[in-house]
Amino acid sequence: MSRICVSLSGGAAIAGRSFVEIRLDRGSSWPVIPAGCDAIATCRASWEGGTFAGSEEERRALVERAASSGAWAVDVEARAAWRPARPGGVKLILSHHDFEGVPADARGLAQRMLSEKADIAKIAATPRSAGELRALIDLQRDLGARAVVVPMGELGAAARILGARSGAPWTYAAPADGESTAAGQWGEAELRSLYRFERISPSTRAFCVAGDPVAHSKSPWLFNTAFAKAGLDAVYVPALTRDGELFSTLEALGVEGASVTIPHKVDAARGAAADATARRTGAANTLTRRDGGWEATNTDAAGFLESLEAGLGRAAKGLRVVVLGAGGAARAILAALAGPNVLFLAGRNAVKTGELAREFDATPVPWTVGKGIALDVLVNTTSVGMEPGVDETPFAAAGLPAGCAVYDCVYNPRETRLLREAAAKGCRAISGVGMFVGQAARQWKTWFGKEGGSAIKEAIEEFLGEGKGNNETKNEKVKTKNKK
Repeated sequence: MSRICVSLSGGAAIAGRSFVEIRLDRGSSWPVIPAGCDAIATCRASWEGGTFAGSEEERRALVERAASSGAWAVDVEARAAWRPARPGGVKLILSHHDFEGVPADARGLAQRMLSEKADIAKIAATPRSAGELRALIDLQRDLGARAVVVPMGELGAAARILGARSGAPWTYAAPADGESTAAGQWGEAELRSLYRFERISPSTRAFCVAGDPVAHSKSPWLFNTAFAKAGLDAVYVPALTRDGELFSTLEALGVEGASVTIPHKVDAARGAAADATARRTGAANTLTRRDGGWEATNTDAAGFLESLEAGLGRAAKGLRVVVLGAGGAARAILAALAGPNVLFLAGRNAVKTGELAREFDATPVPWTVGKGIALDVLVNTTSVGMEPGVDETPFAAAGLPAGCAVYDCVYNPRETRLLREAAAKGCRAISGVGMFVGQAARQWKTWFGKEGGSAIKEAIEEFLGEGKGNNETKNEKVKTKNKK
């Protein structure tokens, strides 16, 4: 199994940790290493992303002193003109760092390090595309325990966790009481408790939420909590996915299922074998890898409708509804409401909005529609107001008629500025967290059938009860006991 190596700087405490990296270039002096702890000594040169300002002779002396004072391994740049003297048994890590991209000859670099009798070759690089990400993942898989391949940056964050499936001997983590030493580095507590990193093996099943952005998503918490409750050998990670690279990113990561979010839902439906629900909506939020390729479905529509009706306390029929936004989420909402309701669609792009409105028999209207239309429900399907932009709102609540309902598909934060201002005006404010847990429960069923059904239900109840999200504002409370 892979290990977690906690990168310590500024004299952070070793106590209670079994594997650490001491960053001598970041304010740490070499400590007494307690029994049972493996420690890597690193004094990174400024010319390779470190902060050491002294001479190479001074840097070498620091590393060699650590090597003779209990270090398990020493990390030296492959480009350094020297190699440290070290007692027998102290491992040598030769490393290369690229903060701008991925070296074209990354494989050759690693092989040269190993041919120089390095015990471990370390390649830390910054993927800028799904292709570069895949190159790093493939390199880790091919070299196994002889290498530590570190995909840096947000695009590489998912692969830092999933590297354990490819044979990485360890991943680096930031201490809970200290700062990260590299872009995309996870916290040690999160890796251990949420992602159960030290239990991940090549046989662990992998899932993800794919989108841009994804840092706000609560799906990793929900699914990993459910995996732990169900005793499933599975992990679910957030995967930043660039526009046009949805399927290439999923293939690179080797996942068998993905929750798809902004802005990839239309691409998900078009690029996979879509079921009737995905074909009807023209968007998919759920992808599953089968023997014949990718299959797509949409659980947003059912999750939204269930949540809306719970918030309204009535069936969603005979309503005049204004939908804000013309993306994949809007498609699911329009599909859920089309037929027994009068629909209006407001989008920033007039051409795209008009085309989507015609597809679902809706009327395209200006964004500032509130003052001109008698509406029963306003639904925001945009990401405006989502973390971290919590002070933003997609619509001026002052233009809403008193007594209407406002539904915000944004669920993080639970009470957005839009909902807060709508409630102050006397409107019924309904949080999108009900849609979130509803669609997630249906995704679980898509991927696992009845297996672990009680686990996802318990995770949802815990999610709501602990305040990580819920479907309640000052005006209403949504029941969740029937979520499957």
